[in-house]
Amino acid sequence: MDSSVPDGLETANPIRLRIDGMTCGGCAARVEQALRTVHGVRDAGVNLATAVATVVVDSALARSTDLVAAVRSAGYDAEPFRPAAPGATQVERSHTARVQAQKQAVAQAIGLAVPIMALHWLAPTLQGLDPGGHVWPGALQGLLCAMLLASSAGAPILLAGLRALVHRTPNMDLLIALGVSTAFVAGATELVSGGHDAGNFDAAAMILAFINVGRLLELGARRDTTSSIAALVRRIPRAAQRETPRGLEEVPVEDIRPGDRLRVPQDTVVPVDGMVVGGVAALDESAVTGESLPRHRGAGENVCAGTVVRDGMLTIEATRVGADSTIGRIVRAVEEAQSGKTHMQRIADRVAGVFVPIVIALAIATAAGALYWTDLPLSAAVRRAVAVLVIACPCAMGLATPTAVMVATGTAALRGILVRDAAALEAAGQIDCVLWDKTGTLTTGVPHVHATFLAPAGVDPPSECTDARRRELLRLAAAAERLSQHPVARALVRHAEAQGVPPAQAASFTNLPGEGVSAEVEGRRVLVGSEHFLQRHGLETTALRSSLDAASGQAPSVVLVGVDGEAFGGFAVGDELRPEAAAAVASLAELGVASAMLTGDTERAARAVAAASGPYDFRAQLTPHGKLDEVRTRRQAGRRVGFVGDGINDAPALAAADVGVAFAGATDVAVGAADITILHHNLTRIPELVRLARRSVRVIRQNLFWAFFYNVLAIPLAATGRISPGIAAAAMMFSSLSVVLNSLRLRGRRGDAAEPGPAPLS
Repeated sequence: MDSSVPDGLETANPIRLRIDGMTCGGCAARVEQALRTVHGVRDAGVNLATAVATVVVDSALARSTDLVAAVRSAGYDAEPFRPAAPGATQVERSHTARVQAQKQAVAQAIGLAVPIMALHWLAPTLQGLDPGGHVWPGALQGLLCAMLLASSAGAPILLAGLRALVHRTPNMDLLIALGVSTAFVAGATELVSGGHDAGNFDAAAMILAFINVGRLLELGARRDTTSSIAALVRRIPRAAQRETPRGLEEVPVEDIRPGDRLRVPQDTVVPVDGMVVGGVAALDESAVTGESLPRHRGAGENVCAGTVVRDGMLTIEATRVGADSTIGRIVRAVEEAQSGKTHMQRIADRVAGVFVPIVIALAIATAAGALYWTDLPLSAAVRRAVAVLVIACPCAMGLATPTAVMVATGTAALRGILVRDAAALEAAGQIDCVLWDKTGTLTTGVPHVHATFLAPAGVDPPSECTDARRRELLRLAAAAERLSQHPVARALVRHAEAQGVPPAQAASFTNLPGEGVSAEVEGRRVLVGSEHFLQRHGLETTALRSSLDAASGQAPSVVLVGVDGEAFGGFAVGDELRPEAAAAVASLAELGVASAMLTGDTERAARAVAAASGPYDFRAQLTPHGKLDEVRTRRQAGRRVGFVGDGINDAPALAAADVGVAFAGATDVAVGAADITILHHNLTRIPELVRLARRSVRVIRQNLFWAFFYNVLAIPLAATGRISPGIAAAAMMFSSLSVVLNSLRLRGRRGDAAEPGPAPLS
């Protein structure tokens, strides 16, 4: 198979924007809503975890400047991605800059929060017994707290909250800003009024300290979610050896253009997609296809960027460079998948979008209730309200799904599995039956000689079928078929070459389509074709009957050979089963996923393949519409159907299935209709996909459960004063971090052991 990704994988290039200022799922939902209001926008998706918006537009109606303006009008900032660099590289650079800025914010937060906390704890000792002695510890706390609010640890949060308030887009920053400012104002009011309790300053300090530390940890964890794809991009070398009339010169990869000739020595990474024009080498393609064994590449074959020359040296002519290379398109495909949303995520985003106003109302009700029904002072009521504001931030809810999708799609891409969107990943985890196309999917699609049989020698006593007679049969048949373009004829010629049988020359050749060929080979009349063809030319085939019946059970096609008016022997010819087909079907069965085969081939051909590969349930002689009907019938019966195919006639079934899977070597129509594309034609990737998808769905559900359960449990505790504002900030931080770390578990294993599932297909 060509190791490069075919054109069918490419999709229309959307406009991609980097978004600044998002802190929760509600932010992402509002940015999406703002983008969709721009004239000419067909669809928009925002990934909170990567802070990237992907917008599908009608190029004649919408421009990136209009999109940026819409995002800014919603209270956030945006800038287009530079088209010259892969998106993963830009995300990584932007992420690094944010990490550095957040480190400075953490240093300032801790540097100011620690003395504020120390003053709070030591205040009873420091103020002494003198009248008014309590003022200076509180005043110093207030001064340090004001410095904290004005620092990089506090000012960005307060400004973001103010911006959210002005634009009426409530988000996590608004909750934090309200909590911090409320605590500060309450502490200042108590201090000015001469009260002895300035404890709310420490609450503001603890909130900002925990929030900033949490954001730094979260940024580090988010970086790990994109590390697999970033590592793929980093595999591309910075320079390459280009051939020129003056000899070899080292040039930056960015300067390489299609048509340039490059030298790729041993143990060197191929810098761009290209075609081999010189040399032979063993290529490690594991970074792109997931295949561990090197493959030999020679003149006329394609190689792709990111593969490694393990043995030998190649000269290649660049065909695709930069973002158009295989790795560039893989990265783009993964990024587009990560921008999509599962059904569960859409529900969570809708909840997060209305959650902030509800929390603000709960905080106000908490303070009012504490003052009305209890004897608590104002400062204590304010602390409860602040704790509610802080602990209920919906950040974990917004990160629950996108982080899991990012890790899963990135991990799948490194295994050679490209998922079109998040919904396809979710659907793949729910399938309970897989319908396989036969030709070109379970089989190689290339006819292969399965067996050779000979007629009795016709002497007394009968001689055994010797190897010499078999070679003679093959030599004569290949000579007669050499001028035919029929697939079976090509199979006989290839078989002769593989057996080392020297070719004979045919003096004459006649082809009767659908029946066979007639040729004169070394003065002998040779007929190759069906039993009916030989009988029509007067040959008796009774002596071959037992062999003919046995061969019919081995392969769907049987070709007989007659020489000088007598039946000589024949061949059982059929499609070759892919070696991993039976293992793939068995692995799916262990997962509780049933298999069935759909084919347009004959009943006999389908039965032979089904018996060898394992999907004993099969339907033969189906038209493309018949395959489509089979998919619909099973879906109407309540099954979650995956369809695996590679031909144009499979496109309707691929599109109609819950999940359509095609291979990168398939037709463009099939790849275009599929939800998932396998870069290397390895059927074991199908059960791997199901395992990874199931684990992804399970992790998403765990994340969402924790995000909702956390709020249900935490808000009442904060409202009743059992959790202080500082502890509330820590709890909120750990809730967000937990969903990211839980999602990162998807990187660790290729798949679980067998999982229970539905009963086999009836």
